[in-house]
Amino acid sequence: MNLDIPKLKSIGKRVSYPKNFQLVQKGERCQKCWIIEKGIARYMYLQEEQELTGWFDLEGDIVGSVYSLLGLGGAREKIQLVEDAELIEIQLVDIQKDDAYFQNFKMNVMSHYFIEMENRLKLFQSLDGKGRYLYLLENKPQLLQRVPLHMIASFLGLTPESLSRIRSAIS
Repeated sequence: MNLDIPKLKSIGKRVSYPKNFQLVQKGERCQKCWIIEKGIARYMYLQEEQELTGWFDLEGDIVGSVYSLLGLGGAREKIQLVEDAELIEIQLVDIQKDDAYFQNFKMNVMSHYFIEMENRLKLFQSLDGKGRYLYLLENKPQLLQRVPLHMIASFLGLTPESLSRIRSAIS
């Protein structure tokens, strides 16, 4: 992303939250965003009472509801911390004070999410479960070391049992 991160950090404040803390509830109009300095955030969706993992953000990433940021309404997902986390918490109203900066901020966040979503779509359309796991192993190995396997399985569109078989076959 092409953002002025020092400016964002100067607007926000340092906070620490424990593992499993909910940053955003589904349907909530999010008034904040965060920069992860330490930790992982998980974006979750409910489908037929089953939690599905749609996304993970890591150190250096900006966390928050894109829908709220764009003024489209409440969050479409729940965002929860996977680990104890240290974050820079930023009130959106404070970014909006500088309209040119806010417009640039929104454009950069949207561009980042668009590229990530396009990559994820291609990943699911072109690779089987084993291929998706190998892609994750090659491109985001830190997730495999720090995130529980049932969350990884959900992110990859697999059952925990299928992921276990894939991992056993590769080892």
